[in-house]
Amino acid sequence: MLMKKIAVILILFCSVFPPIYADTFVFNRTDRVTLTPPAGWDIWSIENFDRRGNHSITFIADKSRKPGATLTILAGSRHPVYTETSFLEYAERMYAQSAGQFIEKKPAFRRLDIDNGFAYYTVAQYEAYAGLPPAEGRAKVCGIVLIYKENSPVVFADLYVDDPSDPALDIMVKALLGIEMYFPDYMSNIFRFNQRHAVKLNIPDTWQVRMSGAETEGGVGYTLSIDTYNDVRFLGLITILVAAQQAQMTRERFFALIREESDSYLSQSVEDQAVIVPINVSNGYGAYYVLTDADLVGKTPGPDEYKIFARVVIQYNNGALATITALMDDSECDEFAQFMESLLTMEPVF
Repeated sequence: MLMKKIAVILILFCSVFPPIYADTFVFNRTDRVTLTPPAGWDIWSIENFDRRGNHSITFIADKSRKPGATLTILAGSRHPVYTETSFLEYAERMYAQSAGQFIEKKPAFRRLDIDNGFAYYTVAQYEAYAGLPPAEGRAKVCGIVLIYKENSPVVFADLYVDDPSDPALDIMVKALLGIEMYFPDYMSNIFRFNQRHAVKLNIPDTWQVRMSGAETEGGVGYTLSIDTYNDVRFLGLITILVAAQQAQMTRERFFALIREESDSYLSQSVEDQAVIVPINVSNGYGAYYVLTDADLVGKTPGPDEYKIFARVVIQYNNGALATITALMDDSECDEFAQFMESLLTMEPVF
C-alpha cells in the first residue's frame, strides 16, 4: 500500500512540475554549450550569426518573445583573463555603448554567484517606451547579464520583460547561471575580424585587445590596439592590410620604403639616423627601427605621450602586410620584449 501511495505522489509531482531538459548546442564541430531553459520554453541557436565567429542562443516562453532571453557567446575573439574588478569594468564599458536607449544612464550591476568565474547583472528600462502600455514585439525592460568563465568565451545576455519586478527575470537568470561551455581551442589567441580574416597572435592572457577596421573595394584593413594593463606605460598597434589585388613587393623595395619612412621622422627624433634591423618570421620577412622623441627628453610625458616610438613592418608570403607601432617610455621594458617576440610568430589568416 505504501509503494502505491508513493507512486501516486510521484505521478502528481511530475504532473505539477514537468521534467526539465538540458539542451546542448554544438558550434564549429567541437565547441559545446549546454543550457537548461525554463520548463516548456522554446530554445534555439544560431552559429556564427555575425560572420565574426560569435554565436547566439535564444529561449522564449511564447510567441510574444516576452518573457525571453537572447545570449551572445563572444567566441570570435579571445578575451583577456579577467579579475572580478576588471570584468566589472568590462561590463560597465559594454553597458555604456547602449546606455543612450535606457532611462538608467549608469548601470547598477550586482555580482552573481557562479562556479569558476564571475557574473554581473542589472536591469534597465527602455526610455522610448516609458509611460506607454506594453506593445507586441517590444519590451519595456531589459535585464542584462554578463558571464565570464575561465578558458571560455564571455557571454552577454539580454532578458526581455515589461515589468522590472517580473519573476521571469529571476527564472531566466537562474537558467543562465547554469550554463556549461566547452571550447577546447578558445585560448589559441585568434582575433577574428570577420568570417574570412583573422590574425593569430600569442600574447599574455592578461593583455587587453580592442579591434577596429573596415573592408572596402580596395581590400581590408584592421587594427588591434593592445594595452598591457599594468604600471608600465606601453601601447601596441597592429594593423593588418590585405589588398584586393595582391602584389607582393620585392625585398629591395620593401626595405627602401622602410628607410624612406624612418627618414621622415628624423627631424622629430633624437637619433640622426634610424637603425633598420631585419627580423625573420616563418611566413615572410620584416624589419623594425626605434626612435626617441626629441621633444620629451628630460620631460615627463603626458597621458597620451610616449618617449619611445618603435616601428615594425612585416610582409607575409600570403600577401598581407602588417604595420606595427609600439609606444613606450623605455625600450628595455619586458613588455616591449614580449611584444616583439609575439610578432615573430604572428600569422594573418584569410
